[in-house]
Amino acid sequence: MIFTFYDLYLVVIPQLAVATIVTFLLQFFLYYQSRFRRRFALARYGFTFLSYVFLAVNYYYGGGIDGPLLFSFFLTLIVIIFIHPTHRYFFLLLHIIVISGLLYFEYRYGVPKLYHRQSERFLDVACIMAIMLFLTYVLVGGVIKSYNKERRLSLDRAAALEVLHQENNRLFSIISHDLRTPLNSIQGYLQLLKNHSLAEEDKAMLEGQLLELTIGTSEFLGNLLAWSKSQLEGTKVQLVSIDFSTLLNSVLSSIVPLAAKKQVQIKQEIACTQLFADLEMTRIVLRNLLTNAVKYSQMDGEIMIKSWKENGFFLLSIQDFGTGIPSDRQATIFKHQTKSVRGTANESGVGLGLVICADFIALQHGKIWFDSELGKGTTFFISFPLKP
Repeated sequence: MIFTFYDLYLVVIPQLAVATIVTFLLQFFLYYQSRFRRRFALARYGFTFLSYVFLAVNYYYGGGIDGPLLFSFFLTLIVIIFIHPTHRYFFLLLHIIVISGLLYFEYRYGVPKLYHRQSERFLDVACIMAIMLFLTYVLVGGVIKSYNKERRLSLDRAAALEVLHQENNRLFSIISHDLRTPLNSIQGYLQLLKNHSLAEEDKAMLEGQLLELTIGTSEFLGNLLAWSKSQLEGTKVQLVSIDFSTLLNSVLSSIVPLAAKKQVQIKQEIACTQLFADLEMTRIVLRNLLTNAVKYSQMDGEIMIKSWKENGFFLLSIQDFGTGIPSDRQATIFKHQTKSVRGTANESGVGLGLVICADFIALQHGKIWFDSELGKGTTFFISFPLKP
């Protein structure tokens, strides 16, 4: 556009003006192909070819070696090298060949005479140099800005990866410890049962403890596998209409025996039974929250489950009246850095359950939060949109 104006009104060369307009329209077409049709190869090679044609035509009608067009080759080389990720030496060589060819052609056959006075040449060279310097400044500034942006993004990604690496190291060290402990206990119980003759009462007690450890370890492995799959493979969410009462009863069938051991009563106030969510994800979330509620409830305690509808959302609360969450742990309760605290009956854990809950709720476009007071208990809240 700049050269069109320049050729029409300053140096008055109609041939160059026409060539420039045609080139501009073709370049605009290539820009469209690149920006909106994602045809990058067509745009790159088409731009390169048109650039050489445009420069050759301008060189011929623009005074040849006496004109200023040789300066344009430097700017064009920067652009061509920048847009081609490979074969840069090839384009440098091609540039040299094109320039040498134009100089040889002019030497053998000559070019149309453009300048009638020396002042015209000096003015033309000065104007083109000013334009080239301005465009070079804009182009190089854009390249530097793009480089600095990518560099900042790379540093941010590196820092995030380092934090994630540290968190994962800590997480898996906790996992290995918490997995090794029950397995060692199971091994010890089995060796005791095999190598010693025990009274029926002692044997029943050990078998009960062995079953409890096995159930806890299985629950832990289930959580670990669910979380690992969501992190490594990317979990697919299938939002369907769910009857909450049916889902809750299926989860409670595995929770009630745990609650019965601590004589914890589970009460329900279900005012809304329909929600849109992923069935298996929601089942895992409920099982983790209810297991935690039992874990941190006192003997003869109580757990209250409520659901209701509010402002187009399905809301659920699970409230226990147990130990509560210390204030120094509340900020990291949904993060990998958190460390599990033993329950009121010395139940162990890895601190992974609430991480899974937060991840799975977020994937379903829901929200999870809690309200806790030390020594008085904790209430976890979940909200889901009533429509997908």
